[in-house]
Amino acid sequence: MTLRRSDCPSVIPYYGGKYEMSKRLIKMLPPHRRYFEPFFGGGSLYFRKPKSEWNVLNDIDSDLVNLYICVANEFDKFSKHVYWYVRSRELYETFVKEIKNNNEFAIPDPERASKYFFIVRNAFNNVAYGSFSKDCYWKTKMIDELKMSREKLNEATIENMDYRKLIDRYEVREGDFFYFDPPYVIADTKKYYRNNFTNEMHIEMSEYMDKINSRGGTFMISYDDIPYLRSIYSEYNLNTIDTLYLGSNVEKRSEVKTELLITNYEIQQSQIEIF
Repeated sequence: MTLRRSDCPSVIPYYGGKYEMSKRLIKMLPPHRRYFEPFFGGGSLYFRKPKSEWNVLNDIDSDLVNLYICVANEFDKFSKHVYWYVRSRELYETFVKEIKNNNEFAIPDPERASKYFFIVRNAFNNVAYGSFSKDCYWKTKMIDELKMSREKLNEATIENMDYRKLIDRYEVREGDFFYFDPPYVIADTKKYYRNNFTNEMHIEMSEYMDKINSRGGTFMISYDDIPYLRSIYSEYNLNTIDTLYLGSNVEKRSEVKTELLITNYEIQQSQIEIF
């Protein structure tokens, strides 16, 4: 079946994102009234699933949060900048240098958001600040496509904080569901994540899962499938899901990637499909 843009109107493709996998993940979600994504990233699961009564989308990356807020609240100013950018290596390198060398800005900043959007869309494998891609999607019709994204962001709460602060600030209650897509253990450099985790931080996150579990909330974590993480979460439900690699590296396309799904609720095996 050919996917339509309206099936998952994400704002940006994002390395490590769950665009394809989200089609199966939504079948595994428990009933919930409040939905939380503490590591929002590209937000494929949220953009694909039906909206909950209450949605909280969070990321510690201020440029990413600024982009979502500008799409939601400053769309006209943001899209005006995007419309006039042409695909250009020189423009890409100028924007990368400008964004990386200036971390002090006030949200919302539509012009900065448009430059960050340009960087991600034009980066190889959509890894921000990496090399310029000769084969990327950059057309003025993106502005019309982003209107679907804006609609999906309607009534969502967008936060910009550490995931621990988010969980502490929102009192967990029954009927809450948290989806976590944290930095992976194997990502031990800042090649793909601007904010990596140490082993201690992975362990600390498991303690926050205990807190959610003890207060009646449910959670799902998608992780790299390694013994270290299986040992940390041995008391919870562990499942795996296979998916085809669909990134920009042609040599790796059609390779099967295995993800570990950790939940504090039962996932029926009938919900897990290979592809």
